[in-house]
Amino acid sequence: MRVVVDQDLCGTTGQCVLTLPGTFRQREPDGVAEVCVATVPQALHAAVRLAASQCPVAAIRVIESDAGDHERASADPAPSPAEPERHAANDQRNPGGHDGTV
Repeated sequence: MRVVVDQDLCGTTGQCVLTLPGTFRQREPDGVAEVCVATVPQALHAAVRLAASQCPVAAIRVIESDAGDHERASADPAPSPAEPERHAANDQRNPGGHDGTV
């Protein structure tokens, strides 16, 4: 399992960090959430799913791996109608362009 934070969508509430501080952290300059692990250990799968479900803006995507080549996301990966606005806001908030994937 992998987990990704859509930093364009992140509302900086820190709910994920409160739920699972060893897996998520907030960047110092702007409070945007980041993932701290490349792959989620089996023991934390349920906790990561809980953190994703509690994100108030649905910015956390859990990627379940099936034999390494098939991925299924727990959140809808389709772009939202507000995507252009999110990218415009991201240009100001996240000039480095890092998407939170480790």
